[in-house]
Amino acid sequence: MIIQLPYDNVEIAKKGHDSMKSWHENMAKSHEIAAAWHANQSEDLSKAMNELPLDPEKVVTRIPENGGPQPETSGMGMSSEAENVPLDGQVVKKSDLIDILKDHVNEFGSFNMSVEDIADIILGLK
Repeated sequence: MIIQLPYDNVEIAKKGHDSMKSWHENMAKSHEIAAAWHANQSEDLSKAMNELPLDPEKVVTRIPENGGPQPETSGMGMSSEAENVPLDGQVVKKSDLIDILKDHVNEFGSFNMSVEDIADIILGLK
């Protein structure tokens, strides 16, 4: 048995399907953009993991290639506030880092914790 729908109902149904088709196409594009963004973030985090030591007690002196030998470490621990920490070929003192963070607070507003605590976390003292 075939049911004949009035033209208005068919037109409404077609508009609904066209609208959903358009919505799904837009979502597919959004998902593609989001997937690319997540891939980029993952790549950046992978680079950061390879460039920064995860163990604050050891300073990485070289980075292994895929599956290569383990990195050599100095075995030096963090011991005092004035201790120098290598950063991009430069040496950064905790006091200098605190000054940089205070400048940031003055320009952009405060963090959700003290600049001293942030410096300790960055330097691996906490």
